[in-house]
Amino acid sequence: MKRFLLLIVAATMILPSNAEAKRRETPEEIEQKTRHYAGWEWSVSARANFIFYELERSKIVGEDAVRAYKTQSKFGGSAMVNVGYFLNNHWKIGAELGAQIQYNHTVVPLYASVHYYYGKRKNCLFNFVNLGTNILFDKGLRFGSTCAGGVGYRIQSPTARHKFDIMLGYQALLTNPRPKIEGSFSFDKRDVNLKEFNQSIFIGLGISF
Repeated sequence: MKRFLLLIVAATMILPSNAEAKRRETPEEIEQKTRHYAGWEWSVSARANFIFYELERSKIVGEDAVRAYKTQSKFGGSAMVNVGYFLNNHWKIGAELGAQIQYNHTVVPLYASVHYYYGKRKNCLFNFVNLGTNILFDKGLRFGSTCAGGVGYRIQSPTARHKFDIMLGYQALLTNPRPKIEGSFSFDKRDVNLKEFNQSIFIGLGISF
């Protein structure tokens, strides 16, 4: 019991001292750790995707659509460039362009992005949402759609200009590849519509300037 009381006394002595140390932060130090976002920012990032759901839908004109569940454990990745403008200290709107490599083809995502940064410090949590299209080069340009969103944490030294982002998110990707048809059939190949849809979670790392 005596040792327990001594631990309580020690804890009560440590906690005020920590709080006092935090209060002794000078105005200059607080200002260095406070962010003042304004104007344009550009960044590059890389994401590693784990695809856990995939669906293929094929449709011949005049017939019912056929759906096939294909896989639930494959990998992909992407490299992106983002250009954004800060409306204020919290909201950034912009656009992203990059290349996403998957097991069967490479697509070029192009979408609008919105970021929201919490609090006032340079080190902070943020949320992001991406929404737009993707371009698949398959005997011409084939357009699809994509959306993503998640949470991240921004790390910035008080005296540094560069910012580092760690992201965890979800992505849904719809592509529109040309169907691969071999042999003779009664229908015209142009009457076949093929769509591939997958969902993934990703981990991303980025640097902003």
